[in-house]
Amino acid sequence: MMPTLLPLIMLAYRPFLDPIDVDGWWWWLVIPLVFLISMVYKAIRVPTMRRYWRQVAKMTVQVMFVMALMCIGLYVIVLWAAPRYF
Repeated sequence: MMPTLLPLIMLAYRPFLDPIDVDGWWWWLVIPLVFLISMVYKAIRVPTMRRYWRQVAKMTVQVMFVMALMCIGLYVIVLWAAPRYF
């Protein structure tokens, strides 16, 4: 390997060793993830494509709503109920 290319290789992005700093907004990445999973799931499962986008939107909202309820439930258990018993 040529010695002049070594600094350029050292500056390359290494995803597992140098993760992107998204501490403040990584929760927002859940929305497109759920949407894309809903698209794939409904593309396989719906009998006709007539109401495909409506069903994708419905499943996306349902999954996000359940995830929000689970977050609230875990918050209540961990920060409110558990300290009272331990």
